Amino acid sequence: MKIAHVINSLNRGGAESHLLELVTAQANSGIIVDVIVIGHDSPNIFSINSELSKVSGEIYRLKGPRMFNLFSYIKLQKIIKKNSYDVIHSHQPRSDYMIYLIKKLIFPKNNFKWIVSIHGKYDSYLDNNYKKIFKLYFFKKLVNSWNLADSVIVISNEVEAWLENHTKEIRPHVINYWISSKDYKPIDLNSSINIGFLGRLNKNKGIEDLIESLNGLNLDLNLIIGGFGSDNYINFLKEKIDIKLSKNTSFLGYVEDQSKFFETIDLFVFPSYSEGLGLVLLEAMSYQKICITRNVEPMNQFINDENGYLFNNNDELKNCIIQASEDLKNKEIYTKKIENTKKVIELYDISNVFPKILEVYNL
Repeated sequence: MKIAHVINSLNRGGAESHLLELVTAQANSGIIVDVIVIGHDSPNIFSINSELSKVSGEIYRLKGPRMFNLFSYIKLQKIIKKNSYDVIHSHQPRSDYMIYLIKKLIFPKNNFKWIVSIHGKYDSYLDNNYKKIFKLYFFKKLVNSWNLADSVIVISNEVEAWLENHTKEIRPHVINYWISSKDYKPIDLNSSINIGFLGRLNKNKGIEDLIESLNGLNLDLNLIIGGFGSDNYINFLKEKIDIKLSKNTSFLGYVEDQSKFFETIDLFVFPSYSEGLGLVLLEAMSYQKICITRNVEPMNQFINDENGYLFNNNDELKNCIIQASEDLKNKEIYTKKIENTKKVIELYDISNVFPKILEVYNL
């Protein structure tokens, strides 16, 4: 089998991290795998290009940066024709739409099987600015384009429900990302608590709620915030932090070494309002960190009272942080939560998830 994955860029995010894992697993299974990238990688965000090149076949770069460049389509169809792929698997909206046009206009006789992976609830992440009207118009066209795909994969039941609200014509396959358990490093139960957040810094991630819940809290703690955000929004967040908490708060910016970040923290708080999956939450669990997250899908599919803490509002978030700070120092409670975290991670091991993707390819 010969496969081409098509993606917007190789700047590390949920879709890109999953792509690296998927290509690695496919290559290890003896599948020939190329990657076609339609845009440039941002110099400010870590690129998986080097890691991907070690496991994939060719990495092709189109004339990008956007999907409306005619030269990108010319090069794309040449790559497809030259390599005669059995499967083309697209991973993000611009990539999906490019393959839709290529398949409809240039290769209408089903020369290849087209698989779409939907990695989030795309229209719920749009900023309220002048570009939103155009993006919503494009989104409607995008949903219609997915009908031409041979199979559609969604990364969670939450995304499946979201997709059903937009179209009744697609019956997707729900296949979560996989994640592997990392080396366990026990925390120092007698020291101050390091509370961590990792993710893109914007209002949807709920970081303002975390800060509000920690302000004035009489606990020996450090707040470590990792992730990329605009300078204006980061300055806004810093202004919300009270004087006491500001002395113990660190803004790391974009985190390239996620292992070091997770090994540094004791408690991971993920207060996001809406996620397609929330890969960073699974990553925190893979490092066997106790997690606090908002009581919404899909996060509450991974976290419960047996392995972490769920909250519905800021008062509950504050109470969860206080309770967790006590539980972390109780060896029996802490050990039990870690064991229950391991059980969840086992469900999302590659041995359970990867075969489901191969089944879709072979349908």
